[in-house]
Amino acid sequence: MKIYTKYFIKRSFLISFFIFTIFALLDLSFNFLSELENISPEYTFLYALKFVLLSMPHNAISFLEGACLLGVMISLGISHQEGNLNVLRSSGQSPLIIVLKSSIGSIILAISLLALDEISFREIHLNSEIEKNIKLNKQLKNISDTQWIKDKDSYLSFSNIIDDTIYNVKFVKTNLEKTLYTKMSDSALISDDKVLFDKTLQVKNYNTSNQNLDIYEDFSFPLVVKIPFKNIENLSLFEISNYQKLIQESMIKDDLLFKLHLDKSFYKRLFYPFSILVLLIFFGSFIFASLRDSSPASRIVFAFMGGFLYKVIQDFSISFFISYGFSVAIGVILPSLIILIMSTYLYKKI
Repeated sequence: MKIYTKYFIKRSFLISFFIFTIFALLDLSFNFLSELENISPEYTFLYALKFVLLSMPHNAISFLEGACLLGVMISLGISHQEGNLNVLRSSGQSPLIIVLKSSIGSIILAISLLALDEISFREIHLNSEIEKNIKLNKQLKNISDTQWIKDKDSYLSFSNIIDDTIYNVKFVKTNLEKTLYTKMSDSALISDDKVLFDKTLQVKNYNTSNQNLDIYEDFSFPLVVKIPFKNIENLSLFEISNYQKLIQESMIKDDLLFKLHLDKSFYKRLFYPFSILVLLIFFGSFIFASLRDSSPASRIVFAFMGGFLYKVIQDFSISFFISYGFSVAIGVILPSLIILIMSTYLYKKI
């Protein structure tokens, strides 16, 4: 039986990894075609290729759930056609144990890639995106969604923010509604309630008694501004946990909503391996029931549609709990618990 177990683990791992690689390459191709629209003298063809290659590992994580599900379903289907499942069942192995053994390889793959994403893939993606934005600096100046924020008697505008870097920066210092001076630069770094301008800094002084030419300005960035909702997914679990602690005491409505979205990203990633395992258990039961005599293509379509439906239900559950201010953790895990209960019923019928 140990030979069968090792065989199942190896097969599900390799098939899941192969499907994951195919998804990643397809995503890379579409992203590269999209990046070609941004080609300029500064942002060349090679830079565009470099950007999509470095971003591919992080972007591909969104396909991990589907790759694991398809990998296990195909692996079980092949084992069924070879007669291995019948041998195991004849030896007293229950369908649930067989599915769990077949899922080990995919779960190992999922945990490994998620750990690598937290350790390096996410950081590599962010660094490549910062480099891209520096190369596209002239084009970024044409972006219309410039944001203005205020801190005491200072105003700051920027067109884009990635990690701790803001782009197309304009700083205005006032006193009694009169402008004292302005500072502009292509980019600036946000650090310890200060804005550090880059070497492109230009200063316009409207008050001859003031000669402030420093490369930094005191400015407190609101957390919600520093990390837009779209950038939450680029944070690591450790960073999200730190931001959750920082914003925990705030009673501002926008900060409370922001915390809910931080919770959403945190718990989705934390329970991601559990969600994958639950899906594998649920859809694996059909190999011993309604899908046992179906074609491989039918199993692939069934698993793909089932995985897509699960994500839609989970997103709806999370959005519902966020809208009514309930615990986001429950909204994330509730669909998995429902499917787990349904799986228990299905395995009892086999």
